[in-house]
Amino acid sequence: MSPIIYGIHSVREALTSPSLRFQKILVSARNPSPSLQTILDLAQKRNVPLAFTDRDTLDKMVKGGLHQNIIGIVEETLYADLEKILARPKKKGIKALFLILDGIQDPQNLGALIRTALGCGAHGMIIPKDRAVGITPVVIKASAGAAAHMPVARVVNIATTVDRLKKEGLWVYGASEEGKDLIYDLDLNIDLAIVIGAEGKGIRPLVKKRCDRLFSIPMKGPVLSFNASVSGGMILYEVMRQRHFMREKR
Repeated sequence: MSPIIYGIHSVREALTSPSLRFQKILVSARNPSPSLQTILDLAQKRNVPLAFTDRDTLDKMVKGGLHQNIIGIVEETLYADLEKILARPKKKGIKALFLILDGIQDPQNLGALIRTALGCGAHGMIIPKDRAVGITPVVIKASAGAAAHMPVARVVNIATTVDRLKKEGLWVYGASEEGKDLIYDLDLNIDLAIVIGAEGKGIRPLVKKRCDRLFSIPMKGPVLSFNASVSGGMILYEVMRQRHFMREKR
């Protein structure tokens, strides 16, 4: 079955991505709202076929999701090639920033991390093929369309991929409560890949051993860790703060 994208924000963002091609867009509103009409106009400019259908059909396709009267059916895979995303910062001549997710299973967390990674200037994300959520319609919806712009590579083995990145000259830092260094004490203005582990379990031992460094986020209270997407947001923003805001002050 071809991947689907649903919801006004998600479909609109996907239509602005040059890397995605649509088979068609399904609409259940005969009298579209202004925001929906904007999407239909954009679809026509891109020569994407439009088809009107009933709301029940869309309801069945999203299985309880909020489609907002529109679903886009895309032609190709939503995943990027690892080698291509590794080449992105090199082509631009800037410090690399990648996010590696070691077993995230909650689609809301993955969607939020994709949106945050895009907003903080990450060049790509890497996720495992097994025992982890992939780029599903729910993830795309949770990312508010950011998944259409953030390259995500799916790999067989995260540990060997970490080794691959290190051979490319990247430092690989893992977020872990075991980390002796605090995130705010690290120099993050380097070619960098950040590893975030699964909800509850954290980074797997083999992957943890492959990291160049482990760090933690300071926190108070009886709990030991933040939610995965919250942690990712704080980490990625600290990278952006050091690379952009601190540089501007110098």
